[in-house]
Amino acid sequence: MKPRSAFVLILLSTISIACYAGPADSAEAEVRKTLSDFIQAFDNLEWDRFCTAFSDDATAFYPREFTSRANGRQEYEKTFQKVFDRIRAGRTQGPYMDIQPRDLRLQLAGDIAIVTFHLDDRPGFLNRRTIVLQKQPSGWKIIHLHASEVAVPAK
Repeated sequence: MKPRSAFVLILLSTISIACYAGPADSAEAEVRKTLSDFIQAFDNLEWDRFCTAFSDDATAFYPREFTSRANGRQEYEKTFQKVFDRIRAGRTQGPYMDIQPRDLRLQLAGDIAIVTFHLDDRPGFLNRRTIVLQKQPSGWKIIHLHASEVAVPAK
């Protein structure tokens, strides 16, 4: 009877661990895929795919020329359209950028994911990004994007 009890205990422990780790691992994989799709859409300036990544009520802070927070789809799309036009600069074929997140960190808290990373895309500055996503019926959606930069001290 003891070997059977030990087997049942091990089996229950394994199932508990699998159930506990499964959803978080699945959520992390979903968020990473969503982020990858978003970055690819941004690299290629694919407007519809890019906009689909955001929740209708998302907010955004931009690092340079736009000093106000964008509140909701109408405002962030208006601002990002200007960003797209500036990046495109008359070119008709992508990719237009090569976004390479560095030092990426993903934190999950229930149906919220916080992704932070750096970009080395402007000499003399460290660009910082925070993307907050929420699990919604249609999948993970960006509910806030914060872009900032800080001058890197000369060495």
